[in-house]
Amino acid sequence: MNRYLQHLRKKGRDGGGLSDSFFHYAEILRNGWLIAGVAALVTALGIVYALIQTPMYEANILIQIKRNAPPSGEFQVDVPAATEVEILRSRSILTRVVSSLRLDMSVEPKRFPVVGACIAGQNRNISTPGLFGQGGYVWGADNVQVASFEVPKAMLQRPFVLSVTGRDAFTLGQEELGVRLTGRVGQVAQVSTRYGPIVLLVSAVHARPGAQFVITRSSTFQVVEQLQRSLTISERGKQSNVIGVSLRGSRPELISAILNAVGKEYIQQQVAQKTFDAKNQLQFYDQQVAESKQRLQKLDARLNEVLRLHGTSDLGEETRLLAQQAVALQAKLAEREQRRVELSSRFAELHPEVVTVNRHIAELHRDLEAIEAKRKTIASAQQEIVIVNRDKQINNEMNIALLNARHKLDALALSNNVNVRLVDQAEVPTQAVTMGLTTRIIMAVFLGLLLGVAASMLKNAIVGRHQGAREFDSVRRLMAGAGLTESGDDGREKKSTES
Repeated sequence: MNRYLQHLRKKGRDGGGLSDSFFHYAEILRNGWLIAGVAALVTALGIVYALIQTPMYEANILIQIKRNAPPSGEFQVDVPAATEVEILRSRSILTRVVSSLRLDMSVEPKRFPVVGACIAGQNRNISTPGLFGQGGYVWGADNVQVASFEVPKAMLQRPFVLSVTGRDAFTLGQEELGVRLTGRVGQVAQVSTRYGPIVLLVSAVHARPGAQFVITRSSTFQVVEQLQRSLTISERGKQSNVIGVSLRGSRPELISAILNAVGKEYIQQQVAQKTFDAKNQLQFYDQQVAESKQRLQKLDARLNEVLRLHGTSDLGEETRLLAQQAVALQAKLAEREQRRVELSSRFAELHPEVVTVNRHIAELHRDLEAIEAKRKTIASAQQEIVIVNRDKQINNEMNIALLNARHKLDALALSNNVNVRLVDQAEVPTQAVTMGLTTRIIMAVFLGLLLGVAASMLKNAIVGRHQGAREFDSVRRLMAGAGLTESGDDGREKKSTES
């Protein structure tokens, strides 16, 4: 009996035959209604979630950073891809993208909860708004085009309801702020509030009267920050200088338009930066060319002044003539000195012929000294002319080099040569990256069945544990009624063993 109680106690602790009831398929399938109920509940919740969840699409572009040398032949520093990644993510580019696509303004049709978006996705026509004529819900491809929507800062992120009241008429309202504005398509509508003016321009309405749309104006800075977080920008491969930019969203046309705008704005900024740099260099070279021309003009003026002072344009010829004159004078001087020697041997120093010869000799010396002085002056002028011509040659070579560099910069500015190019543009994605509606429903069914089976196994485990405990308690009560206890039984067994 003690062994039987120990067996019952162990069975109760183990869950009353848990291994049999917990894993046997017949025991599991005995709770069919429980399995079906859990599966149906989970499947229903999964279908609701699948209908609510919006499919996500992904678009991407590819940008290459080229390493070609510029046409000017100057040294070009290789720009790393990490630098261009940060430029692509910068506010200077994304702010222009947000402004051009008006991403800081949201215009969404009012949908019926849960199923409204799914029904509208299958309907490409303009629908009859509302549910039984109430609510203003849109069930099709109804839309409005808002050209501009300006609100005070206090009203940013606040939803406004635009209701179509006629063929070209609408009303804009905000119940919490007590704002109501009436306008017509193509005309600027404006209303003053305690926070400031509200200005709205609706360019087109494609909806029937009664349709409602939710318009929200957001802060441009916040939209830019959100776009910075949403963009995935990375270099494809190691040191490939090829950058991939991708973006996920629920609207395929919008995400592809955003990426194409990012690539276009990036290229435009690169072109503008290159043009700006080329213009700055052109201004520098123009200034250098102008200064070189001024130096050449000064050197020409200096050369002309030197030639004007000497009354000739050919100093070499004049030097040759002076040399011939000096030779002739020296010959005359030699004759006069020989004549004086002859006269000195016959006459005194004061003799008229001797005096005349001495006077001629003095005149010849003065003429020779004048020629020598003029030759020195011409030599100095020739040296100055050599220096001026050397400076002119140097400035001419510099001027030619500057003009060549400027012509190359002109070609660079005209060609808009940049070191980046857009390899792949963003195409409108047609396949969602998230699971489709059918796949989600199938997964919900499998998950429901799995959870139903788990619930059945849990129920069997709990029931088996309770049955084992009740069986153990009933046996103890029977033993107590028969006057037997665990210790008494052990004692009798011990006595019988001794005898």
